[in-house]
Amino acid sequence: MKKEERDSTIRFLEGLAEISKAVMERNYLDDILSLIVSVTAKVTGSKICSILLLDKRKKELVLKASQSESGRYNQKSNTPLGKGIAGRVALRNEPITVTDVRKDPRFVNKRIAKEDGLISLLSVPMSGDGQVIGVINCYSSRKHKFSAKEMHMLTTVASQAAIVIKNTELRIMKEVVDLELKERKNIEKAKEILMKSKNISGDMAYELMRKHSMNTRTSMARVADSIILAASIDSSFAEKFS
Repeated sequence: MKKEERDSTIRFLEGLAEISKAVMERNYLDDILSLIVSVTAKVTGSKICSILLLDKRKKELVLKASQSESGRYNQKSNTPLGKGIAGRVALRNEPITVTDVRKDPRFVNKRIAKEDGLISLLSVPMSGDGQVIGVINCYSSRKHKFSAKEMHMLTTVASQAAIVIKNTELRIMKEVVDLELKERKNIEKAKEILMKSKNISGDMAYELMRKHSMNTRTSMARVADSIILAASIDSSFAEKFS
């Protein structure tokens, strides 16, 4: 194996390891997407690397992260499923390579390509279990015919990234559900405290909390937390001086 190929393989493996590590260490999807494009750009030596995630409801790809030397690329509009290079990649779940995007009729952002000096493109789907969740685009600033090895490497990175994103989304969804359940329990607890302390019905207690929430522009969850905290302080003082 030549030194250049060996170095490329090492960068590739290091990149995969860094992306895998993100599953355990990063909590926010935006952070993970930024890490993935940064690592992918480093691994592939791309001028611009970007991630577009699929909005299933609108059936379009939305730019979520990019490793770009220019802000112009970040201003590109959403890509309808089946349109442009990335749209075709997402629809067919197959990679596409373009030697010169400036001359390819399928490429829709020719102005950005000209201004940012983008020439060749490798676009691969991010998919898991046969479902496409997005696309990774890697551009070069010179004409380049992407090899089968380069395509395989980026496809592997894209698959790993898809796993990271799915795991992160599931974790975020669980955290949201857990938080919502906790807030509901605290609201019920606060309502019981008011019912007992003011000798009122549950409906009246809830209405008091709702009105205070509206008047102070504070969420019901925070109002409930304040009631619980105040009750806890009162209880502590009562025990201390009893």
